[in-house]
Amino acid sequence: MQLYIVRHGEAEFDTKPDSARQLNLNGQQECESTGQWIAKQCSDFDIALVSPFVRAQQTWNVLQKQGVSAKKTEVLPELTPDSDPENSACLIKAYSQGLEKVIVISHLPLVCFLVDEFVAETCPLFATGSTALIDINESQIKGSLLTMVSPSELSTRLVDQARHFG
Repeated sequence: MQLYIVRHGEAEFDTKPDSARQLNLNGQQECESTGQWIAKQCSDFDIALVSPFVRAQQTWNVLQKQGVSAKKTEVLPELTPDSDPENSACLIKAYSQGLEKVIVISHLPLVCFLVDEFVAETCPLFATGSTALIDINESQIKGSLLTMVSPSELSTRLVDQARHFG
């Protein structure tokens, strides 16, 4: 199974309650870059598991506008920032049983803890809008972190490509 764990894009800071915080303009742009990259890797997921918080929902909406889709979407309260990582990982495993492509959209610190639950490597820093791509073989206890990309890295790659081809 390929598991994509996405941190929502940058959000406004002063909104209360935390669950109502919305993506700011930079966060929307981050999600557009991330969505374009994800769509090139996999445009059709078996399931999308998304936090109920507004910024995560908005992130999923922007990813969909970039060509990312899922056969099924589940909004899970177990994917909020303070959720128990072990419980959340078990829930993700249950929802992904027998599936090949799964995307999860959540928050810090949970996204780092989830990567730690699924792979042996230590989770690198999760900037806003970043994606970890994990390969999980059901016969293995832990999967492998295939790549970790952030919107700023994706922008740098585009600039480098433009210089190379321009």
